Amino acid sequence: MGKVGAGVWDLVFPPGPPDLIADMFSAAVVADAIRSYDADLAQSVETCRDWRRDYHRVFRGMTALAIGAPEISLGMAAAGLRSVRHMLRFAVGRTVAALDTVDMDAQADAVVLETAEVAGGAAPVKRLELPWRGLLLAEDALRLRLAEWQTHGILEADFVAAIERVIDHPEWLALPGFRVTVTGAGAELGPLRPLLAWGADVLAVDRPGRARWDRLRSVAQAGAGVLRFPVSEGEPGVDIARSFPALAHWITAHSDARPVLGLYAELPGAAGVRLAAASDVLAETLLRRHPDAALTLLGSPTDTYAVPASVVAAARDRLTMRGFRGNAQDLLHRVAPNSLYRLNYTRPIFDTDGGAWGLFDNLPALSGPNYALAQRLPRWRAVEAYGAGRTVSFTVAPPAWTRSLTRENGWRTAAYRAASRFGIEVFDPATARTLLAAKLVADLHAETEPRMSNPEMIFATGAAHGGLWRQPFAPRSLLAPAALSGTVSELLHKLQ
Repeated sequence: MGKVGAGVWDLVFPPGPPDLIADMFSAAVVADAIRSYDADLAQSVETCRDWRRDYHRVFRGMTALAIGAPEISLGMAAAGLRSVRHMLRFAVGRTVAALDTVDMDAQADAVVLETAEVAGGAAPVKRLELPWRGLLLAEDALRLRLAEWQTHGILEADFVAAIERVIDHPEWLALPGFRVTVTGAGAELGPLRPLLAWGADVLAVDRPGRARWDRLRSVAQAGAGVLRFPVSEGEPGVDIARSFPALAHWITAHSDARPVLGLYAELPGAAGVRLAAASDVLAETLLRRHPDAALTLLGSPTDTYAVPASVVAAARDRLTMRGFRGNAQDLLHRVAPNSLYRLNYTRPIFDTDGGAWGLFDNLPALSGPNYALAQRLPRWRAVEAYGAGRTVSFTVAPPAWTRSLTRENGWRTAAYRAASRFGIEVFDPATARTLLAAKLVADLHAETEPRMSNPEMIFATGAAHGGLWRQPFAPRSLLAPAALSGTVSELLHKLQ
């Protein structure tokens, strides 16, 4: 279908009860994704009476299915994304059409995005420097810190190896020959700040808002790179869910270097699903137009992943090394087996080659199916892109002291304060985003690395999970003990 109209676009759910349609949509997409590979699980989705409670079980099952065989991983990704395109509606004024019938190229000239530019005035940082607890680590000091994190199970070995390659090749930092588009440019763990400090050429995409863009301009001016961003009707920024056809055209127009699309934009609830879907259309369009385009994403620490047997073994080893404290933990688990000190890994998952995997599950109980689907859509796109031979940088991020968390003063903040007692490190955002940006740089220069047999493995290698994966207990079952421990410590500190 060609141009559907003129004016403001919008990406909307199909008709249905306003308070239920988002949940109905997520259930239908998940059922479509898994139907060919587990008909019983798909039927349980279609007939469940409480999807907001049952979705958790289904996303776990979907993750287990995907690691079983590459054809399942690729097939579910394709079916899920196809279902999203078929059910979402592209609305312009009074005209509404299914998203998969709309010609994106025909829509691009309905709104023309202009370009603004800010060049940094600083000298580019010529080596990898990591801010950490008031220090600036580089060279041997940084290698020692990375080794400590690896020894304590905070960072996976492949992640550490990637960062060490960047230490050895500081000329990579400015990403010569690449142009990175960062959607969700203001995201705290996104790569915008480090890339600009290193002298990279960056396209920034984020929602309109004077305060937001004043901050981004200040970051660019303090850096050494070049920041370009879209301008609509004289104002910087665009809403991806309402401007993705024009945005795809704008990014393509700036692709005189090798394009890299970074998907870092997120929103809560149903809006997050629409944003993830619009971002996926953006990704598919750019990858189709540019055979050499690369994709970069961050995985949330609050999701479910298949992890290698070595990670499961490390978690079990820690279980046997608890000493006297282990007796108390076991007693509490017997009192409340579902909520306290529940094992991180129980039954192994086997792939078609006989390899054993563990299922890490940290999906938040209260976030709901829209959150889970918004996390899964970019993972499906990463699977499709990797399966097609594209360069894909996907890194599971660590827990971090983001602004939203530091504004809180409740049980979750108290739990984070006590996380180190359970072998988990909560990172400062400046430390985390520098590490994650360096991992991106390494991945873009690692095209000679052997490719993995199952695209699902890209989520398990090179993770920076902060210790969550190698923890012997499921993270949700540590929230109450950690919150209590953190609260008591804070009270004692105040008394002293």
